[in-house]
Amino acid sequence: MTDQDLPPTGRFDRPRTMHRFTARRATVIAVAEIEHFTRVTLSSAELEDWASTGPGDHVKVFFPDPSTGELIAPTPAGDGESGIVRPDRPAFGRDFTPLNPRRDPGSGHRLFDLDVLRHKHPGPAAKWAAHAELGDELVIVGPRGSVGAPVGAPRVLCIADETALPATARWIEDMPSSAAIEVIADVDGPVDWVRLYLATRGGRDVPVSSAPRDAGGLAAAARNATIDGETYVFAAGEATRLIPLRRLLRYELALPREQYSISGYWKRGAAAFDHHAPIDPEDPED
Repeated sequence: MTDQDLPPTGRFDRPRTMHRFTARRATVIAVAEIEHFTRVTLSSAELEDWASTGPGDHVKVFFPDPSTGELIAPTPAGDGESGIVRPDRPAFGRDFTPLNPRRDPGSGHRLFDLDVLRHKHPGPAAKWAAHAELGDELVIVGPRGSVGAPVGAPRVLCIADETALPATARWIEDMPSSAAIEVIADVDGPVDWVRLYLATRGGRDVPVSSAPRDAGGLAAAARNATIDGETYVFAAGEATRLIPLRRLLRYELALPREQYSISGYWKRGAAAFDHHAPIDPEDPED
């Protein structure tokens, strides 16, 4: 039986892996400016048993207080144990997609990249990244578990704004070369830089189109992309803009739940929005 012969549920199977959940300190070993992002490479001996095996993985990254410079963050629950001890004061934690997990050929330590978006109204993460230096320390928590890519899917449609482009790059990287991948970019202006970023980070050039900027633009673009029974949909970005798209996938197209993943990475007017939160207040069931 080939991938094309698999029933829809088989095509979209995504293996799940649990990881030891704890807090780990990591040190900046490289900083680079790329298209619209600051790329920070982190490594440390504490990452020895750390793993990230899914394109939708997130780590909670704890940054120093922008006012005082103090790094307030969780600590490990105990030697080798799973769990964390949360700080007794407010901390500045933000979710990020870990990119290109690998080992340092020199030290042998695990390392990975964070791509931090540069924008007009920077929060704690972007402010820190703008001045990041070698030797700076952060604390990371997670991922608690990974959900692998649906490698049997013949086609993947990624719908993403700037904040979700790192995750989109992981989707491109994790899918087999036989899978067709298309991207709808929810960004202002031309998308040439998006295509370049994804080709460099994801490892191959894929078609990138833009979405209309009106409220229903993502749903309209997805409808024009002709989502069929062989298409897996990954969508992420500003939660409010995703609502019409979610309703399209869930009700108009009636896609099985295993055929799409949709997540609000941030919400306009809300600080530190929880990406696990429902994006549609009128229909919170997922």
